[in-house]
Amino acid sequence: MIHSLRLRLLLLVAAVLAIALGAVAFLLARVVSVELHRSLARSAEPPGLDAMSAQLTADHLRRGTWDGAHAILETAGRRMHRELLLVGPDGRFVAATSPAKVYAEVRVEEGGRKLGIVRRSAAGAGELQLVDPDQRVLSSPDGTALGRLFVMPPPPGAERGAGESIGRVQRALLLAALAAGSVGLLLSFAIGRRILRPVEALTAAARRMEAGDLDQRVEVRGQDEIGDLARAFNAMAERRATAERLRRDLVSDVAHELRSPLTNLRCQIEGLQDGLIQPTPEALGSLAEEVALLATLVDDLQDLALAEAGQLELEREPLDLAAEVERALKGMRPRLDEKRLHLDVELPPDLPSVHADARRLAQILRNLLGNALTHTPLEGTIRIRGRSAGQDVEITVEDTGPGIAAEHLPFLFERFYRTDASRTRSTGGAGLGLAIVKQLAAAHGGRVWVDSEPGRGSTFGFSLPSLALYLS
Repeated sequence: MIHSLRLRLLLLVAAVLAIALGAVAFLLARVVSVELHRSLARSAEPPGLDAMSAQLTADHLRRGTWDGAHAILETAGRRMHRELLLVGPDGRFVAATSPAKVYAEVRVEEGGRKLGIVRRSAAGAGELQLVDPDQRVLSSPDGTALGRLFVMPPPPGAERGAGESIGRVQRALLLAALAAGSVGLLLSFAIGRRILRPVEALTAAARRMEAGDLDQRVEVRGQDEIGDLARAFNAMAERRATAERLRRDLVSDVAHELRSPLTNLRCQIEGLQDGLIQPTPEALGSLAEEVALLATLVDDLQDLALAEAGQLELEREPLDLAAEVERALKGMRPRLDEKRLHLDVELPPDLPSVHADARRLAQILRNLLGNALTHTPLEGTIRIRGRSAGQDVEITVEDTGPGIAAEHLPFLFERFYRTDASRTRSTGGAGLGLAIVKQLAAAHGGRVWVDSEPGRGSTFGFSLPSLALYLS
């Protein structure tokens, strides 16, 4: 179960959420705590203290006594939620927010900073406590000290209330983090399931394909990486199905091509053995022709296999294409004359030389010329043209035959492919010539192409790197 991609994705998201939310909750709790304590520290000197000090001073100057001080302090103390004490210039208690009877003793220590307070209790006087509250010195306009106003610290319960508030905030943050983590896990589970569903479909299709069902395809959804994976899978499946189809066709085509000459050989040999056929030069020549056909087929298959495997040995040398074309045409003159074909050769005198294997180049030319000769009607025309194309040299062979339908063009250079479904040799050989041309050109670093339309003939071409490319 731990090997499930969905579970690992869920655990990863859970770990990331836990770390992220834990860090956020911790930092927020710290910030809230610090800010709350700062707020309490700032509130140690409540707002409006200066105005109240001015009010006390004005009341004393108007009355000449502190008789109105208690009312002012009581009102301000309720507003500020603080206890306020007023002592005279001699350090004796004058007034406070609480009734005077609450205090058994109030005195200012030496230096005017520490305030000693003894609060009355039910049992009598209490213990003297020294506090260090904020204070304001009240003085007349001429600078005469009238007294001191002390602002007592917040009651002990305020700190406890702050701690309780911080605790409540921390608990709320923890609950929020747990809720956010739960929602995040649910969303990640749903999103992970949506993301992994096409992956699971791909896995199932791949397993069925492994079992032999090559028709498996998956639905492509979206333009993301999963969609690219689905398209790649479908393309791979299509190529594998095509390869399997070609393999079956290869076996079938090889069997078909071998069957005819082997059947002819067997029938003629049996006829010779039974005395039905006399061992005349004509009969032996027919046997030799069938044997040569078999040998050619085997040689062509071997050349194709070596070229496709990249193991075809080439003996490269500088070659003049015009001379090689003339040499290939020389061996085909009898067949050209037999069909009374017109030959038009256009090779520029400055056509660059190529660096190629002479035997393989002759094989390319013979196959293309033989293909054109086969499909060109009586008294037709075959045109051979050459030109320089950058660092390559291109040769084209054009015929005036019936042309080829567009649906056949992508497959013409595949082995055993024929546009004539009847597979008679009157329209060609075994169907290996153009496939050999393609592989031999590729082995030299060149390419092949075809241009044809029904009723307008066909043009087959190939290119080879020029000699200058190898010398540079």
